[in-house]
Amino acid sequence: MKDNAKQLAAILKKIKNKEVFHTQIPPKNKMVFNQVVPYLFLYRQFFSPDPMLAELVKSEPAYFRVKDPEMNVSDWIAPILNQFVEEFGACLIIEAWTASPGQQEDIQIHIARKNVQSIAQYLGKQLETEESIAKVEIVTDTKTNATQSLSPASIQLDKLNSNILYMGLEIKPKYLLGANQQILPIDLRHFREAISRSLSKTFFEFIRIHTLSKPTSFKISHPKKMLPLAWEIDQKLARESQRFDFLLLVTPTNSYDAWLQFKKGNYRRVPVFHYRPMPIDPDIIKRNLYNLHIEDLYDPSIAYLFRDKRKELDQMMSMLSERGKEGFLLGSMQVFGTVNEKLLEKAQAILTITATDREHQTKEEDVVYAEEFAKLAQEELDYLKSQDPNFGTTVRLRDDIYGVMVNQGVLNISKQYSLPRHRVQALIQHEVGTHIVTYYNGKQQPFSLFRLGVPGYEKLQEGLAVLAEYLVGGLTNNRLRILAGRVVAVYHMQQGNTFLDTFALLVDKYQFLPETAFQMTMRVFRSGGLTKDALYLSGLIELINYIKSGRDLTLLTMGKIREDYIPIVEELMLKGILNAPVLTPKYLTSPYKDALTNLKKSKGIFQMIQ
Repeated sequence: MKDNAKQLAAILKKIKNKEVFHTQIPPKNKMVFNQVVPYLFLYRQFFSPDPMLAELVKSEPAYFRVKDPEMNVSDWIAPILNQFVEEFGACLIIEAWTASPGQQEDIQIHIARKNVQSIAQYLGKQLETEESIAKVEIVTDTKTNATQSLSPASIQLDKLNSNILYMGLEIKPKYLLGANQQILPIDLRHFREAISRSLSKTFFEFIRIHTLSKPTSFKISHPKKMLPLAWEIDQKLARESQRFDFLLLVTPTNSYDAWLQFKKGNYRRVPVFHYRPMPIDPDIIKRNLYNLHIEDLYDPSIAYLFRDKRKELDQMMSMLSERGKEGFLLGSMQVFGTVNEKLLEKAQAILTITATDREHQTKEEDVVYAEEFAKLAQEELDYLKSQDPNFGTTVRLRDDIYGVMVNQGVLNISKQYSLPRHRVQALIQHEVGTHIVTYYNGKQQPFSLFRLGVPGYEKLQEGLAVLAEYLVGGLTNNRLRILAGRVVAVYHMQQGNTFLDTFALLVDKYQFLPETAFQMTMRVFRSGGLTKDALYLSGLIELINYIKSGRDLTLLTMGKIREDYIPIVEELMLKGILNAPVLTPKYLTSPYKDALTNLKKSKGIFQMIQ
């Protein structure tokens, strides 16, 4: 008993000093605080052995796992929780156990005090938003001061401070099958991750409402034993991603020559495109990807990020294996999506409204060529470097690409490229202010995928890039027509039409100049069919809705993310894992903010038409 008292005193001292600790409590029990927080997850494993709970407990920032049935849990818990109240003003304890047979709900949340009702309702709502959890019920028992009727063993609430909030989670083991309790691993993982996400959100809500602290005060670090695995997986995913450049591999190397031949043949012969040699074996990369033990990561948000990226890389490998074949288009539809009728209608409306602003039939008088454009782009890079001296990248003039392309933070410009001077600033903000800025900001994150791009980042990224053009006053009607024309071209292709049919449609019906129509058709039909070009307009439309809802635009520049990742990003920032953006693009500063304010009050995409 003296040893117990001594160990308990040491724990209380660590809590007071905010020291991280992992403590073995003989003979088989363990208390872990990866950070001292006013929260404790209790799992009495001796009473409720459950494979999901055994994994869930490890994902919590602070937990007490009890294997010894003889342990008096209250003797240990009560002093610790009272110490929390002294340090933080309040604390939350959540206990979980396996439901008894016959429970209909996936999870019952048990409470015995009214002061915990609001936070229990919040947890219930979070759980119900998860696809893997069907039904949640809150069970209230205020007739007793003990949790004897609520949980497998008692914690005497009358011995605890009224600022200690207790909830019990009675969980139906739907991830165990039959009388022999066969584990369904995917169901178990989804269930565990759903509960972990909900508990994390509830913890921060509890801090915000019930404690003297602010949620931002708690930058929860992950268990040290998990970190090496997380970094290892991140590095290996990055290594596999950097073995190839997807866009360069699927883009023709002879686009300009193909255009000249196509024009010479009076637009009647399908051009022949040439592609770079394949420097990788997709099967080997797939094998390497699925050798990663992502299932061993306990943080559900990080595991989701990695699993999602692995799936995208897998699909891209399948696309590269099918380059030039029908399977490439099917893969593109999986990775980049398709054009639906609603998006097609908006694209057609834009083309109709701007029909009188069709492309100029004569050359612009003031044209900027590749070398001058490169110098102007370098000036923008110098502006960004003034924000962070560590920032640095290059501009390359190349003869094996068509147009302008950012690749791994480097601006590549075709030596044959030219553009009207009034479009220069818009294109610089598109390529440098968006693609390079998000690459560099993503590079400052601990995980590589934020600079390489999370799966499906292209829609938000291209939408943001086009928005940049608008904010600096360079989104012309002709530019909008091209974005809308790309949507029409993708839709036309996915309906089974040929290269020549799509080219003719753009020229004859929508009045695009032949060279512009060729470039749009080439981009859409490259490698067998790439639907990516429809993302520019769809991403812009979604981004306008995002702005109109009053949400933070700066957050979108922290890396190459997609919109439904934002809650994950915010959570990981709150945990201190991800960092705020280092660079701010020019289009999010004065005087361009006025255009952003006006956009919030606008009617949408059609407001951008001049």
